[in-house]
Amino acid sequence: MNIVLVHGIFNTGIVMGRMKRALQKYGHRCSTPTLSPFDGRQGIAHAAEQLAQHIEQTYGNQPVVLIGFSMGGIVCRYYAQHMAISGSISHLITIASPHHGSYLAYLPYPSLAMQQLRPNSKLLQNLADNDHKLDGIVLCSYRTPVDFTIIPSRSSIWPAASNRLFWVPLHLTMVLSSAVIEAIQQQLSLDVTDVPMAQS
Repeated sequence: MNIVLVHGIFNTGIVMGRMKRALQKYGHRCSTPTLSPFDGRQGIAHAAEQLAQHIEQTYGNQPVVLIGFSMGGIVCRYYAQHMAISGSISHLITIASPHHGSYLAYLPYPSLAMQQLRPNSKLLQNLADNDHKLDGIVLCSYRTPVDFTIIPSRSSIWPAASNRLFWVPLHLTMVLSSAVIEAIQQQLSLDVTDVPMAQS
């Protein structure tokens, strides 16, 4: 499968390196773009536009699996709902993403994305109202109850998705966790015969 691993705020694609290498060993083709500016100061839509360009340049019209960590999961949702063509995404897996916002996003930092990741923001409400646009995509959300970046941690529960809880200490450790990586591979293996074809 073609897999795009999308980093979170204040990260770069390097943070997804361990997960990329592990999934490549299963035979997947993986890429880890860096979305700039890495602090999200130009907002989620801007980051999603960069993601769209990366996917087009790297995979053309081939179906992709999107795996987004933290803010990256929200960027993937925005891309999938507002930019992707029907059938171009087989799976959307979010890891420790603030689907309902995080109170940590109220920290005084000049980033539009930080404002958009606050509870009850217009952007998060828009995404929730448009989850129906993700019909046909396998949706998963993985979270840890000991996150301390996504506050409260239950904000990573995505009603439209299949949700799994991992007892992994701390936010960033989720993308380093062997248990999370194995769960992703198991999910992809389950659905390998059901990957949709992209429309031309």
